[in-house]
Amino acid sequence: MQAIHDRQPVVLAPDAARRWIDSELTPVKAEELAQSQGLPATAFIWYPVTKAVGNVKHDSPELIQAVSLSKP
Repeated sequence: MQAIHDRQPVVLAPDAARRWIDSELTPVKAEELAQSQGLPATAFIWYPVTKAVGNVKHDSPELIQAVSLSKP
């Protein structure tokens, strides 16, 4: 994910996400969970979207539609 965003978001499977929000989870266990249970980039389908996605003024279903990368 670093190639997409430098803050490297972690996406967890549902069971790992439930453990993540457990109020008794220690910081050490949270780090272990993030390091070992994050879904790999291959678990996703990647496609280009418009630059409007990065603007908080925009909020519509069209934002997640794939766009063509071809130049005119």
